[in-house]
Amino acid sequence: MIKHFFLISKKPEVSEADFRDYYETRHVPLIKRLLPMFAHYQRHYLDRSQSRIDAMQADPGFDVITEIHFAGQQDYDLFLARLSDPEVIAAIRADEANFLISNATRSLRIDSSG
Repeated sequence: MIKHFFLISKKPEVSEADFRDYYETRHVPLIKRLLPMFAHYQRHYLDRSQSRIDAMQADPGFDVITEIHFAGQQDYDLFLARLSDPEVIAAIRADEANFLISNATRSLRIDSSG
């Protein structure tokens, strides 16, 4: 199984609640429409509550980990091909401008056997 993780940072002027709401109610439907070839799509939001902050730990520099799984190489290749389509990436970037910092996003491909 191929997994792709995105480490995403919200815009500073967007509250955590508004960031999560926009991501879940507007961005997720857009991504599912434009990039439907994934087998699993999940978001993991950082818990920044005061009760969990360790003063010795540095801020990780992102607000959510987005996890996308692909059944196989063919689906992953299709995903990459769609992301290279100028119209698709323009639609994604335009939406991202509403709530996250596009050029701060980090991306990692993980190959997993389980």
